[in-house]
Amino acid sequence: MSKKQHTHKHAPPPGDFNQVKRAFYLGIGLNAFYTLVEFIIGYRTDSLALIADASHNLSDVASLLISLFGMRLAQKAATGLYTYGYKKASILASLVNAILLVFIVINIYVEGFQRLHAPPALPGKIIMLTAAIGVLINTISAFLFYKDQRKDINIKGAFLHLLADALVSVGVVISGAVMYYTAWNIMDALISFVIGAVVLFSSWGLLKESLKLILDGVPQNIDVEKVKKVLTEHPSVKKIRHLHIWALSSTQNALTVHLVLQKGIELKDFWTIKKELKERLAKENIQHATFELDEEYTHHELV
Repeated sequence: MSKKQHTHKHAPPPGDFNQVKRAFYLGIGLNAFYTLVEFIIGYRTDSLALIADASHNLSDVASLLISLFGMRLAQKAATGLYTYGYKKASILASLVNAILLVFIVINIYVEGFQRLHAPPALPGKIIMLTAAIGVLINTISAFLFYKDQRKDINIKGAFLHLLADALVSVGVVISGAVMYYTAWNIMDALISFVIGAVVLFSSWGLLKESLKLILDGVPQNIDVEKVKKVLTEHPSVKKIRHLHIWALSSTQNALTVHLVLQKGIELKDFWTIKKELKERLAKENIQHATFELDEEYTHHELV
């Protein structure tokens, strides 16, 4: 007799959820305002580097919104139609965000190659000052998440993204300084290529991971061999079959597996075994686990 049991524990949000939300709202507000200002100044001064950096900062806003969206959805209860809730919407949003970023990079490179032949005269001082503000805003935004980034991989991604953007803005400051002191205006296009490469590098990883998770591939924060070891090292487990691991959202993962238990194990012992396995799997980033007893077990052996 086979038996399937489901678990739907929701992992609590890191730290004080209200405090985390405030950090997200402040980070989104600061970066959205600066992105708008940088776009406007970039278009008025015809600086491709500023426009490229603004596009990158726009990805920050999108990433923060996606992270916040995923955290809020994780709080919503499942429904009869969406039995796992709406958690996977955060993965879909990440995929859309990655695709848009790739198109932005393509446009930046097309425009940059055109400017290599006839770089326009640019106000290096304004570009330098605008980017310097970006360094300050990105650094402040990153450290809003410094405390909680150690507890949640979603928040850690936002923290590292913002910190990297502060370094990108430093590059634009250097570009503005070079143009201001040497009038070497081709530097603007060259820096835009560097920024485009940084955006493409981060977006490509996001694109591949989002596609993989949409297709129910194993999340990158899961070590499959270690999960197998956790299951098979339990003294009551003889072997495992039909192991499946996938992402429910950007922060929660699920697992199903058939267990073949050692001879002599009674059905009443299975509940203790299951509890112990769930606790061990939680340490391997598996928040939802479903166990089924394999068909090798007969009704006679379990009673």
